[in-house]
Amino acid sequence: MNYRFRLIVLVIPLLAILSACTVIRPRSLSKDIICPPPPTQDCFPKRFAGPILDTSSIGKERFMRIRPVEGLNTPVIDEWNISFLSDSTSWNTASAGGSQILRALRFMNESTISEISTLDMEEGGSFGFVSGSSKKAIAARLPAGAYPGDAQIIEAELSQNTVQVVSTLNVSTLLNWESQPTLSSDGRILFFVSDLKQQTQGTDIYVSVNIAGDWTEPMNCGPIINSRCDELSPFITKQGTKILFSSSGHANLGGYDLFSSMFDPKAIIDAVQARDSLALAKAFDPPLNIGAPINTVYDELFPTTPSSREDTLLYYSSNQMAPDQDYAFDMYVYRPVYQKDTISQTPIVKWQISSPTLKRADKLDPKSLIIVEGKVIDEEKKKPVQNAEVTTTLYPENEIIDQQMTDTSGRFKVKVTTNRQVRISAESDELFEGSTINTFSLSDSNAVISDPLQLPKTISLRINFPTDQFNDPYPFVLDTNGNETTTQWKDAITKVALNLQKFQGTIETLAIIGHTDEVGTNAYNMRLGQRRADFIIQQLVKLGVPATMLKAESRGEESLLNKRVSESTDTFNKRCRRVELFKIIR
Repeated sequence: MNYRFRLIVLVIPLLAILSACTVIRPRSLSKDIICPPPPTQDCFPKRFAGPILDTSSIGKERFMRIRPVEGLNTPVIDEWNISFLSDSTSWNTASAGGSQILRALRFMNESTISEISTLDMEEGGSFGFVSGSSKKAIAARLPAGAYPGDAQIIEAELSQNTVQVVSTLNVSTLLNWESQPTLSSDGRILFFVSDLKQQTQGTDIYVSVNIAGDWTEPMNCGPIINSRCDELSPFITKQGTKILFSSSGHANLGGYDLFSSMFDPKAIIDAVQARDSLALAKAFDPPLNIGAPINTVYDELFPTTPSSREDTLLYYSSNQMAPDQDYAFDMYVYRPVYQKDTISQTPIVKWQISSPTLKRADKLDPKSLIIVEGKVIDEEKKKPVQNAEVTTTLYPENEIIDQQMTDTSGRFKVKVTTNRQVRISAESDELFEGSTINTFSLSDSNAVISDPLQLPKTISLRINFPTDQFNDPYPFVLDTNGNETTTQWKDAITKVALNLQKFQGTIETLAIIGHTDEVGTNAYNMRLGQRRADFIIQQLVKLGVPATMLKAESRGEESLLNKRVSESTDTFNKRCRRVELFKIIR
């Protein structure tokens, strides 16, 4: 048996027993692996038969309880860890849409997230597992376009909206996988995971120390901490003398378990400076299994805590609720509760997407501006839409000229510029965006636009997928005639996410329905349609839309469009391959 596997970059596609990275089940995008099969490991973990943690509540006013973290237990992404930084900020690393993302968190209480916002990466790529402080964070990163196994340890600066990479630490080596860093509170000791010695030991925990501002060459922490199986996700606790980590070796219950080990910081620094591997190994106490029911026969990973005692507050990721399902990893918390606090409440999570702010068209000549009038109607009901937001922008620069709301009769007055193309768009809480592009002259001042803006209840994202594909669309979306437009599919999805964010207070659910052409069997197309709808959900979640707000289903080839006269089969099939979205209002 072999517990060997590899991360795509920052995130682990976790199975209890694997013989090579090429045998990982290809269910979710974030779990696809591109790497050569590793040599077989001599991995024979012992069976843990230690005591069980007491989580019973009978006859107790105060007791320990394990529950999923509300807001970090969604069914369409993997939530991997919570990073508690020294400046009291909290961050979550998650997998969505084929890459790893970092999200800023706000807690309502120890078991509930009240606000989530996804960060932009200035240089692209995957990013996560931060440690240290927001101004000087140590993190793991896979640059955009890099070899999939070449994850690096970097220094970065975080804000509530963006991640700015400062530098790559010299502990990173070319074409080796280094990830999951954890930094001691004094900034002197850095643990991380690497496959540097993959020929014999799988993934191990390594250490580097900071001497006069420079990081030393990493050293393997040795056989007390590292077994012949895989070790992952180290975390230095607040007091700085204990490391928590996950391992498929040592004495465990099955899969990956959480362990703790006391260590001597001074002994580690001295041993690394002296390059004394024997002294380094002896700096650690033998690891202790944290025990059941925190550990299960499934996989537990990424232990963290903002407390000085992990036995009273511990966060970790596990797939115990649905080990055979896609995106099964959720965050859990082990914490004390009181009987009077056990009445459940449903939290409302505020969220915002990661998207650039539209610029104002500040350099327009005031003499070139005129006011025009128009009307917004419901495309289906043909009735006026009250309180729709109307925006005029320069086209194609996308710089805002004016924004106004419609009155009770659906009418609006907005400023536009003359002798340039202007896009007039409108959207509302119950309906999606409608728009038109016009060019005005000074003589059009106070003119009424003849055709009303029509807002649809349902929109079709005609993201053009190659035949049989569901996760690698062509760059540009199609129009209603099946022709390629100049709009990229990522921009189309971002526009949907912005609409959901703007009206999140009134939208209960966004229904996403996947459709296919009639090529293939009905059963196959039902699965393909579901995968395409799931792909849209993954992209929306990656932008920051809560997964609980999204619902996907497939109609396969059951709702084909009407074929037009003289329309080619190729064009007809392109129009049929679509994903429809509609809102369910509270």
